[in-house]
Amino acid sequence: MLDLGKKKILITGSNGLLGNALRKSLSRVNSMIIATGRGSDTIKSYGDIYVQMDINSAQNCRKVLDDYRPNVIINTAAFTQVDECEKNQDKCLNINANSLSNLISYCQNQNAHLIHMSTDFVFDGKKGWYSEEDKCSPVNYYGYSKYKSESLIMDQKINFTIIRTSLVYDMNGDVYNFFHWIRDSLIKKSKLYIVNDQYRTPTFVYDIVGAISKIINNQKYGIYHISSGERLSIYQIVCYIANYYGYGLGLINRVSSKELNQIARRPLDSSLLIDKAITELNFKPTTLLKLLT
Repeated sequence: MLDLGKKKILITGSNGLLGNALRKSLSRVNSMIIATGRGSDTIKSYGDIYVQMDINSAQNCRKVLDDYRPNVIINTAAFTQVDECEKNQDKCLNINANSLSNLISYCQNQNAHLIHMSTDFVFDGKKGWYSEEDKCSPVNYYGYSKYKSESLIMDQKINFTIIRTSLVYDMNGDVYNFFHWIRDSLIKKSKLYIVNDQYRTPTFVYDIVGAISKIINNQKYGIYHISSGERLSIYQIVCYIANYYGYGLGLINRVSSKELNQIARRPLDSSLLIDKAITELNFKPTTLLKLLT
């Protein structure tokens, strides 16, 4: 069982993949968990408190935060559809960056710990194996909005932890993610066109949950990269998933990024180094290869 002490922990975006996993795990600790989201509760099974909260609304955020007075805020709420972010830049920036002012002001006044989820897409992907100290240079608007969110947090005098991660997945969870999309496409016998020149370090969602628990317990601040530390092309990842579900590779076609011609440019190699997390958090990553074979 996790030991987070008697804390009040508020989770934003709690109906999403990471938010759901946090609720499932943290509901077993000796803390009050306040799960929030824009709509109604889609989980309803973990025994935590659920409150509707729009992080873009200063008034709504202020009321919920003042009502529950959390010691820790875990911000998982985000607009993550990369091509949609490119097409809806104002919406992207408001959700991913500007909304943070509503959380930051509370953390300043109450000395609360803000844990914010960011992304490998803050990097340009020209070299790969990025450390926490490497310069951010996003190549799409989603990455820019997350870089902006990091800057907003670091410019303030608050206790913060920024977690950068990459291609978060869960094989068996209820929340739809990359794994489910591949499985459902293969069930429907749909041809898949998958890039073989983009590299990521895929991340098991419960690895992030474990890292966040250690960050809260040990009051760790700053920036941490949390991922598998396993550099794979997206094509390799999809092939592993197909094998895991018992499908052949006949429907999976390799293409280049140029051939795929997506609306938003993607970094070619945004792989993350995780040495800092291993050293300071005793982080033990789960590799996709080990999990699926």
